[in-house]
Amino acid sequence: MTALTAGEQKYAIKEPKNLSPRVKWLRDYYFLGVERKWNNEFISWTTGTPWDFQYEETTYYNVPENYAFFQTFKASFIQTAKKVELHPDFWTWSLPERKAWFVKKVMVHYMPKEILPGDLIVGARFNIMASTCLSKKEARQYNRMIYGKNGSRAAITWFHDHGYGNAGATSGHLIPDYATVIKKGWKSIHEDLKLRYEKLSAEEKKGRKGAQLRAMITASTMAWDLAAGYSLVCEDLAATEQDGTRKRELLQMAENLRKVPWEPAQTFWEAVQSLWLTHMLVMSDENYPGPGVSFGRFDQLLYPLWKRSLEEGMDREFGKEILKCFWIHPNTAYDALIRTGGNQGITSAYGQMITISGMGPGGKDMTNDLTYALLEVVEEMMPILEPKVNVRLHRNTPEKLLDKLVDMIASSQGSPFVLNFDERSMAGMLYQARKSGVEHLIHQGNVHEYAPVGCIENTMVGNDRSGTVDVNLNLLKAVELAITGGYDLIPFIGPAGKPDRYKRFGPDTGDPVYFKTWEEFWNAYVTQTTFIIKKIVDLYEKTEEIRAIFSPTPYLSCMVKGCAQKAMDVTQGGAELSYTTIEAVTYGTTVDSLLAVKYLVFEEKVCPMQELIVALKDNWVGHEILQARALNKAPKYGRDDDEADEIGRNVMELWAEETWKYKTLSTGRQFRPGMLSWNFWIHDGFILPASPDGRPKGKFLSNALCPSNGADINGPTANVNSVGKVLGGKAAGNYGDWEEFNNMLPSGGSHTMTFNPSMIRDPEHKDKFKAFLRGYIENGGTALQINMIDADMLRDAQLHPENYRNLLVRVTGYNAYFTSIGRELQNEIIARESHSK
Repeated sequence: MTALTAGEQKYAIKEPKNLSPRVKWLRDYYFLGVERKWNNEFISWTTGTPWDFQYEETTYYNVPENYAFFQTFKASFIQTAKKVELHPDFWTWSLPERKAWFVKKVMVHYMPKEILPGDLIVGARFNIMASTCLSKKEARQYNRMIYGKNGSRAAITWFHDHGYGNAGATSGHLIPDYATVIKKGWKSIHEDLKLRYEKLSAEEKKGRKGAQLRAMITASTMAWDLAAGYSLVCEDLAATEQDGTRKRELLQMAENLRKVPWEPAQTFWEAVQSLWLTHMLVMSDENYPGPGVSFGRFDQLLYPLWKRSLEEGMDREFGKEILKCFWIHPNTAYDALIRTGGNQGITSAYGQMITISGMGPGGKDMTNDLTYALLEVVEEMMPILEPKVNVRLHRNTPEKLLDKLVDMIASSQGSPFVLNFDERSMAGMLYQARKSGVEHLIHQGNVHEYAPVGCIENTMVGNDRSGTVDVNLNLLKAVELAITGGYDLIPFIGPAGKPDRYKRFGPDTGDPVYFKTWEEFWNAYVTQTTFIIKKIVDLYEKTEEIRAIFSPTPYLSCMVKGCAQKAMDVTQGGAELSYTTIEAVTYGTTVDSLLAVKYLVFEEKVCPMQELIVALKDNWVGHEILQARALNKAPKYGRDDDEADEIGRNVMELWAEETWKYKTLSTGRQFRPGMLSWNFWIHDGFILPASPDGRPKGKFLSNALCPSNGADINGPTANVNSVGKVLGGKAAGNYGDWEEFNNMLPSGGSHTMTFNPSMIRDPEHKDKFKAFLRGYIENGGTALQINMIDADMLRDAQLHPENYRNLLVRVTGYNAYFTSIGRELQNEIIARESHSK
């Protein structure tokens, strides 16, 4: 073999295939990143008042990496903002009416309308930082609630710095009612809103309800007006176009836009155009480019028009061409940050999720020809980050679909899709309905219509705002507080190098040195868990209230059932199903730490509690033998060990049940449990002290529902069995929440597994992997993310990132370009156990 020269690419990465010149150009142009002449970066807009601002930091409280930049971001958008000429009556209107008018004015009249060469779908500019449209009095009130000693910023910073987690009312993470837009058009939504407004009493029209419905009526024509503007652009381009084929395309696009999204879509092309234009304006309305704004059951929603268009003569490859053009557009959400990132501003995925396949009524499989066409598009376009694809599997999933999936996984290099498992997921949604008293809205007859948003978070479609990444709780903090009797194990060191004064922050659960039994320690942990859940609920309320008062989204509210009926914005709890999800972080580390305490101190009496506490304060330095016992001898979650998994189930049941006790005070949204760690299991490892399972401070924690790295030594099947057991397992005699399945996490639990590519190198191994997936349906969790990649390739990508710019990896519930994520996260992915047998 010829030796490689310095910097030469050692490993081949997946490349796109079967792309037409049109799609190849669009895809290649996107990946030029900052070298592009055109991009969709944020454009800031102002009312022109001295107190105006655009950037709302509370939306980013769940992203601790941003904390240091809040003032910079806010000031930068103020400085670069372009002034919008206001309506003479602007300041006499309510805040929702001001916001609806302002966003519509910007999107329809101020933002450029551009169509890239050859594109079949219009809607290119949507990343805006719109004015908050606050009056001077409102701005003062807003600032009081954010800044100062008791403001939300101080509260969230303290909470994060002390290792509890983070919380903030953020945008997106829902599936709007796109079905109504495609099937009935925006016209039907507009007319419904006007009828509801006319039915209000004269007094109601003067009050909050009237103001909200007027705002929604204004917002409901935005997509129509924007489509009309783009239609004229298509006509203008067609007038000078020399190529006959492209001229006909542009004229057809103009015709499409004269119909949709105002009228119902009649063709597949119209449907995709209607969907995209409607979708992109959600991002404009929320001042946030695409966080978890998902499309729902894409193949079910669009299949009737796909089928009709094929029957009426549309070439199947042209249908895929429409989809490939569409595929480029969600990726431009990342252009919002194009000047601040190394790869189109990408550090993680926003998660514009498409769901395909899955169960229908009576357990019927709903896979159709559009399902397979979408998978072909994924395979031919990859690697590319958006939109995410979630494939729903269940007992009746056809063999043909599994064959296709396994072939794609074999060459995926970072798995471009998530696998969702219907039986366990639907059990969780029905459990949620029972716990929160909404069995008239989620029941056996409609639960199969659920779909994930963002990464893996399950919601219903078109009527559900479940706040699936807003609240992120480190369960391990309760172990720390149980060990100290309510104190931080290691005092937080502030920016000036000054440590916190020694103070008890948690309940006084006693000095564990004097505990005689495991039950005493467990009871202390229970008390501390109830404390940290109440603490994060109270913290979240600060941002929920701020959003409800100051951040209406009337356009989005038009597409969430319940908002028009209540005349209430979705930010105020207007959705029929209104939840806030507490996503538990550090679950595996928490369970293993409890198992280690039980094993080391109370069962085997390897050491007294005092010695363990000293070892933790010393970060295990000088206590390496004890650390080795904790790491290698104590039981671990993830090994299909019934005793260990029983502790895991107890932990799950404890925090999940505690979560259901709370609702938001300002909006009445029910808290519900889920598990999604995003990046927190990496950087929070530098905040939380050493843990009893043998982990030193600074080493990453466990990821979501996954066992701790290296703990699952009994292979992937044991790993899966443990996950299924701690979620609730199965009930005898079909007495579970769905048939025999139980699930205490209605939002779902992110479960990532890494396999060596040799795992499915030939037909025999592929059959074994299909059997593994069938087994996961029966005994596993709600969602599985697979990394099928060679660790040596990742190491080479660290050395030569220029050769691997488009290499995708699965981080947790999302994909990311490997070379654009931090070194610590890269090392964690490399360190994950590679299951090669």
